[in-house]
Amino acid sequence: MSLSLACSLDRTGFPIIALPGLPFRISWLPVTKIQFEHFLVDQGTLDNDWYQDKLTNYNPRVSPSQLSNTNYWQAFLTGMLPDEALLYARWLGEGADLPTSAEWKSVLTALRFPADSAYVDTVLNLPGLNPRAHQLMQNLDRVLPGEYSQLTEGHFLFDQMAMRLGVLELLFDDYQRLSYCCWGQVNRRFANGGNNPLSDLTPLRFTQRTGVRMNTLGFRLIFR
Repeated sequence: MSLSLACSLDRTGFPIIALPGLPFRISWLPVTKIQFEHFLVDQGTLDNDWYQDKLTNYNPRVSPSQLSNTNYWQAFLTGMLPDEALLYARWLGEGADLPTSAEWKSVLTALRFPADSAYVDTVLNLPGLNPRAHQLMQNLDRVLPGEYSQLTEGHFLFDQMAMRLGVLELLFDDYQRLSYCCWGQVNRRFANGGNNPLSDLTPLRFTQRTGVRMNTLGFRLIFR
């Protein structure tokens, strides 16, 4: 059994997919440093000192051509606070927003199809795909399968999208959008932790309503 993906691109040339039965689209990957650098150059809302702090103290940068099983998570932007992620979402436009925890989990359910390179090939063949996105996704698809042994339930389409073995993903705690939480499962090489969104009944909730800056915390956007 397979799923036919409806794909498009955001303003940075990175892929978005639409899923049958869900009232929103979702980014194929957590937001990458490549994408966020487009925002930094265009907006100037957050300065170079801010960005260098994230690279030095939270998660160093890696080139798409240098991805390996010891560093691929460095392609994703982490160390973010919610208001910073939402600045980027507003710049991206097209109804971009952080998912709620329920929306994020609904994507996991909808994408519980066996991993298949054909899914990645569909996205890689999108006309207009950012060449750096192409290189990053191609190399990530080469590296990630070697880490699937960390997953106890098998590996699925959402694992190819790094919803597990990627970063913890920042989410709204509920539909009122007044507080934040995160869900995901990071690679053990990146950080210790027992999170598993397939078996965890609830996400990790922050005691601070404004979220917490963490080296493992990134974000993925949906498009309402």
